[in-house]
Amino acid sequence: MIETLQSLRFIFMMMIFMSHFAYRDIGAFDAGGDCGVSFFFLLSGFVCSLGYGGKIENGTFHYGRFLWKRFKKLYPLHLICLLFFLLVSHAPLDEKVLLNVLLLQSWIPDIDYYFACNSVSWFLSSLLFCYLVFPLLYRWISWRLTLLVMLGYVATYWMTPSDEVNSILYVNPLVRMVDFYLGMLSCRMFMCGKVFASSGQLEVVFLVILLMSLVVYPFVGEKFRNAPLYWMVLIPLILAFAQEKGPVSRWLNTKPMLFLGSLTMPVFLTHQMLIGILLRRLPEMPVVLMLAACIFVVLSISWGIQIIIPRLLR
Repeated sequence: MIETLQSLRFIFMMMIFMSHFAYRDIGAFDAGGDCGVSFFFLLSGFVCSLGYGGKIENGTFHYGRFLWKRFKKLYPLHLICLLFFLLVSHAPLDEKVLLNVLLLQSWIPDIDYYFACNSVSWFLSSLLFCYLVFPLLYRWISWRLTLLVMLGYVATYWMTPSDEVNSILYVNPLVRMVDFYLGMLSCRMFMCGKVFASSGQLEVVFLVILLMSLVVYPFVGEKFRNAPLYWMVLIPLILAFAQEKGPVSRWLNTKPMLFLGSLTMPVFLTHQMLIGILLRRLPEMPVVLMLAACIFVVLSISWGIQIIIPRLLR
């Protein structure tokens, strides 16, 4: 992965973290959750295309190895987090747990299912589908297919009732595949050199636009802010930072930021459960101290997981 994008993952992960942190007078940062999720779907499509697109084109792509590499990265950690949830919550072993084990929960349009157990794992359920169809999408990618994908999204957008926004537009794998596909399309443009030339000033401009999108988030309809609001912001931002030209990119390429970027997945899968436990168990304290304590614990545990799991899989 391009190192700048590796570090960016941590920044957007912390936006998701803040969308699940609510304490005293500080409410959850909902805009960060929607923005962060869109970023990770887009980035996944971009990175998969960057790493494997050439192999698909020259016939050296191995589908089994590709899926196995993704499986080793995600599934053991997912099962550990699920087991931790079951031990802590004493939840019954029912069909919801089975769907979580199989990473099929996001296909069920019911909040009691797609957000069951370790609720953030719905993302893995939808991402797994994107990985499964990735080589097929990459071979077919074209402006004609892009038009069909976007028309399908617009039709789904308009037909989705307001009380089904989460189950259809937010978690459904077929719909989130659109984000993934746009990431793939962005990478194809990047590899062909059909993108703007980035600079330090342009990086700052896109960061300012990102901040503006977070500010206007509460005033935008729930459907639009689920993803389309951020496609317009995140796609050029990813393309700009992929070129690694400015001072922000140089900061993102420092060792501390790259290290934090490497912790993204364990932080993502553990943070919501740990925040819930810490907010209940820790004594009352100022908001800043509580936030710092939660971040420290989540990062420490994620670092430990990052060290232990690869050794267990050897």
